[in-house]
Amino acid sequence: MRNSLLYNKLQSQFGKVLISREGREDEDYRVCCPYCSDGRYRLYISCKWGVYDPATGTDNSHAIQCYNEQCFRLRDCDYITYEEHLERHREFFAAVYCGVSTSATLNLATKATPLPNEPLEWPGRVIRLDRLFAKRPKHPAVVYMRERGFDPVQLGEDYGFVFCDKVTDPQYALALGTILMPVYNNGILYSWISRYIGDSSLSKKIKKYYNCPGRPLQSVGYRMDVIAEYSTIVIVEGILDAIKTGPFATCLFSKSLNAALKVKIVKGLQRYGEEAVAVIMLDPDQNEKEKQRRMEHHIESLSNALGGYVRTLPVYLPSGQDPGSMTSAEIMSHIQAAAREKKVELNFNKRCQL
Repeated sequence: MRNSLLYNKLQSQFGKVLISREGREDEDYRVCCPYCSDGRYRLYISCKWGVYDPATGTDNSHAIQCYNEQCFRLRDCDYITYEEHLERHREFFAAVYCGVSTSATLNLATKATPLPNEPLEWPGRVIRLDRLFAKRPKHPAVVYMRERGFDPVQLGEDYGFVFCDKVTDPQYALALGTILMPVYNNGILYSWISRYIGDSSLSKKIKKYYNCPGRPLQSVGYRMDVIAEYSTIVIVEGILDAIKTGPFATCLFSKSLNAALKVKIVKGLQRYGEEAVAVIMLDPDQNEKEKQRRMEHHIESLSNALGGYVRTLPVYLPSGQDPGSMTSAEIMSHIQAAAREKKVELNFNKRCQL
């Protein structure tokens, strides 16, 4: 071990500490980041962090990185300024090296960053998919969704999916000619996600998915109201996964769990006591870098993050598949098989009418 002092201080504050590249000059210590409710030990702290380097005259305070939500990245972003990042560095340094209680630090994970509350407009001229289907049943957007097992009428009428054929602001140029999937928060259009029609791998300039700028999604989630309506919910990764799974499914827009959503999920399910179950069914394939580092699988990590509060049921789909590429019957078959194996009783009937 290159820096036993730092390791012991981290251990006293966080309990479990993992080590990457032990014994090497680039040895890292890994803990669960307290700023984003990371449960996968994705906060990497160099063994040189806080150690004075006479060659540079610095204490290597930059040698720390959160690979979950970039919590220590020194730059402005949607939810935190450069100055706030600097303060975060100082606070964390004091917590580790000076023995300052981490309770204030950890509490930051449950303080929701204020989100934009003004209604959002569409980026330009749009037409709902059900109306587009009625006018042009062979339109590329209609054909694209039907080929993937989705009903354009249902997507338009029930979920508000639209096709954008004209943008009015250059900053939304990537939304042109795409399917827009709305995301609502507190009853208003909070954001939208653009889905490219066609093969996005043909060019690096093409984005398969494009999120509305300035509207972070991981603090909002999708269809979070189902948590209060059902004692069994299914947590998936994307909107199309949730729609294909059923009305009891919600999505995180990520493989990790934001602190604000964790609070929503736990509080919503705990009302059902021992009957509450959170089915975890994310895309099964793990990032190659995470495999090489032997990191905990993201499904297991999310299950562990919620497991201390509500019962969870991890579901591992076959490699290369996700809920959006399967039929609803196939999805339920995998969920029921996992429930039988773990002897978990599920109830997908609506329990509460909001």
